[in-house]
This record gives sequence, structure tokens and C-alpha cells, in this order.
Amino acid sequence: MICPFCHAEVADGSSFCTSCGAKLPSMPPEPVPAAFCTHCGAPVSPGARFCTSCGARIVAPDADTPAPDADAPVPDPMPAGETVVDMARIAVAPAPASTSTSATAPDPYAPTSPQDFTYDAAPKKKMGRGKVAAIAVGALVVAGLAGGGIWYAVDQQNQRAAAEQAAQAKQRAQDLADAQHDVKISVSADGWNTHGGASRLPVHVVGTASTGDAVDETQFVDSDGEGLTLRQGTYELSVVASPIAADGTLYAVPMNTLQVSFTSDDVNENIDATGVGSFALTPVAALDVTTELITAAYAQASADTAADAPNADELRDAAQSRHDDAAAQKAADDAAAAEREKREARRVATADYELYLPEYWDGRVNVQEDGNKVAIYANIDFRLEMCWIEVHSTPRPDAIGDVATSWIGSALLGPGEYAWVYANRWGYIIADFNRQNSSDPDTYYSFEEAEEVVDLETGGAIDYDTILNDFGERDYSYLVDDYIAANIVDAIQPL
Repeated sequence: MICPFCHAEVADGSSFCTSCGAKLPSMPPEPVPAAFCTHCGAPVSPGARFCTSCGARIVAPDADTPAPDADAPVPDPMPAGETVVDMARIAVAPAPASTSTSATAPDPYAPTSPQDFTYDAAPKKKMGRGKVAAIAVGALVVAGLAGGGIWYAVDQQNQRAAAEQAAQAKQRAQDLADAQHDVKISVSADGWNTHGGASRLPVHVVGTASTGDAVDETQFVDSDGEGLTLRQGTYELSVVASPIAADGTLYAVPMNTLQVSFTSDDVNENIDATGVGSFALTPVAALDVTTELITAAYAQASADTAADAPNADELRDAAQSRHDDAAAQKAADDAAAAEREKREARRVATADYELYLPEYWDGRVNVQEDGNKVAIYANIDFRLEMCWIEVHSTPRPDAIGDVATSWIGSALLGPGEYAWVYANRWGYIIADFNRQNSSDPDTYYSFEEAEEVVDLETGGAIDYDTILNDFGERDYSYLVDDYIAANIVDAIQPL
């Protein structure tokens, strides 16, 4: 059936139009055709005003009018300038008002609104072939437009998706290029522990990131080999200066370099570069630490501004103290070694005994050995024999001597063996020669010689001038005896 409002074709028996939504009139049973269209010859229902085939207005024939010849040509029912749609519109439009002055009843087939539309007994008009074709063409056009719109929308969506994917890929590539990766290297050094207060190892990084950016910077590595952060790229690593251990230990700077190159598809990936080599640090002996080494290490420790970096000043002071302590110890060791060397130079040994001459005599006496006999002379004059040692089988001689020369004492060397010690009291001897005004040249000694020998024999307890002035009034011989007894007799040890 045809909607009387929008002329769309709807299914028979529909209550509402599927195109415009208007309420449709009830359809009475279609009458059986009882006449023919005078234009096209198609059968029409009795009382029909328009032909359902060609749309022409039906003119009631006279009773004597014969049915049109089916083979006769069909006149064109469509006036020039009108379309099938126009004719369909005419078919349902109200009849024009009469020119007569008399009132004309309204056309029952021209309802004024869907609500007051009533369907008469006229048969349902069929849609013309032209109108069907127009509707089909319109549908195809609409379908084409709709299909084109859908394709365009899908294409635009695909383009947006592709652009978004490209942008995402570009951003990911940029993120990967900009990502800072933690890089671990291999390091080792005895006594160096950054977790125990040591400074970190300054590592110079030179190279090129994957973005083409040049890198030239110093970073700091802990004793676990961690601390470097690098973008993917190719780098050369070297050690700038020594770290400082908590106790002040410094290390020789390794001269090797490490080559590190990496790429990554994960912005969070940690890079293990321990397999490319190692920085092995050797401790420098505290005594060998130089001011330059301390200064360089301190400068790098100060440059480490990490929150957990140790106090660089304290580490520098520890390094300096360690060096100073080592220097002081060396000085003490050197002094002790010199003392041992000097003492060893004072050692006098024979087959039966040994002794160490007093330090006071260092460099001022010479020793002559003859078997078990030892004689000691003042260097200032070879004639000044101060004392000598002989080995005997008794503890002391029968006669011990006089005021000029005397036995001082003896040391036990073993059963029936003794070392006897004699001494010349040169202070008395020279003063007596001087008092006697002897004419023997051998009895004359210079004042300097007399002073030296008296000083040696008494260990500096008295000088020759005092002995000379007090000669005849006081005897200072005991000073010689006491010194020789303590430093020669008591120093003798058996072998």
C-alpha cells in the first residue's frame, strides 16, 4: 500500500507509515475490477477516480462505449513537464476549487490531516513504473553516498590510528634514546669499601650516545661497581684519581680503560658491563703517598655531591695523618737502625768474649785486637792507650799497679778463665809530666790531646784543666776507674 502523506510504499495492513510515521487508514477489501482505464486500458475498480496503472483520471464511460482495444496505442497520461512523482502527488492531492459560484462539496479523497483521514471504497492505486525506478535510483544514490561515507570514515579512522601508532613508535624510540641506564662495572681494591665510609671512584666517561650527543663527564662508582648512569651508546671509561679509604689509604691510579657499548629495548634495563674488564686498584704505601696524590683524591672526593657521600675533609685528613704517621715511624725505624749500626760498630769480639764500647766513644777511639788481647786508643794520638783486656786463669793479678797505671777489674768468662782490664789514668800522667817539666819529648802532649783523653776516660765527668789546677791537692783517679769499670769490665760477655 502507499502512504497517503509521504507516498512511500508500506506493507499492506500496516497501521503506521515506516517513513513518515503517520497513522494509516484501515484498508477495506479491494473491490473486484469492473471497468477499464480509458487511457491505458487497464482494469479499474468501480468508482475509482484514478487508474492504478497509469495514474490517469477515470472518466465514467457511456453504456454504449466499448472497451478499449488492447492492441491500440496507449496515450501518454503524463503531461509535459511532469514526473511520475508529480503525477503521484496529483493523484492524492485535493481537487481544485470549482469556478462555479455554487458551493461544491469537499473531495472525500483529499483528507486534511492524518487524524481525520478516512479511506473510501476506492481501490488501492499501484505505484507507476517511473516512480519505482526513481525510488530505486534514489535508494542506490543514498546507498552509494552511505557507502562512500562509511569508507571515508573508516579510512580517516585508519589514518588516525596509523598516525597515532607512528607517534607512539616515535615517542618510544625517543624514550629509549633518552633513558638513563644503571651500568655496573668491575672494580677491586684491598681495604676500599664505600659502605664503610670510603669515597667513591671517580670515572671519566667519554663517548657518544645513540642520539649522536657527545658525552664527556666524570661519574662516581662505589666499591660494588655501581653508580654509572648512561644512555645507550658507545663509551670509554678511565679512572681520574684515587679514592680515599676510610682509614686514609690511597691507591695507584690504574692506567687501563674500559670500552662499554650497549643498546636496549627496555627503558628500565640495568646494564652489566663487568665482562669488559676491570679497574684493579693497588694500595700505595703510606710513606710513598705524595702531596699531589692526596690533593687529586681530595678534589674528586669533594666533587662527589651525592647525599650519601662521605666528608671529603675528614678523608683528606686521614690520608695525611696516615702518611705523617708512616713518616714518623720510618724516622724512628731509621734511628733505631742507625743505633743498631752504631752499636754494632762498637762491638768488640774475640774467640772467648765480646763487649760493646760506650756510645760516648763513637768515632773517637780505635781498637786493636791480638788474639784474646784487646787494646783501645784515643784517635787524637796513637800513643794514648786508654785501656786493654787480657785473659787469665785467676780473677786478679798479685800486683794491681800504681797511681798512673792500674788493674781496674775482671770479668768471669768461664771456669778458670777471666778477662782482666787495665787502664792508664792520663789526667794524672800528663799533669805530672807537666809539673816535672820533663825534657823527654814523648812525655809532652798538647792541651787539646790532654783534654780529649781525660774526657774519654771519665765520660765527661771532669776536664783536664781542673785536674792540672788541683794536682797535688786532690786525686781524680777514681773517676777514671769508675767509668772504665762500668763501661768496659761490666760490658764483657763470654762467648
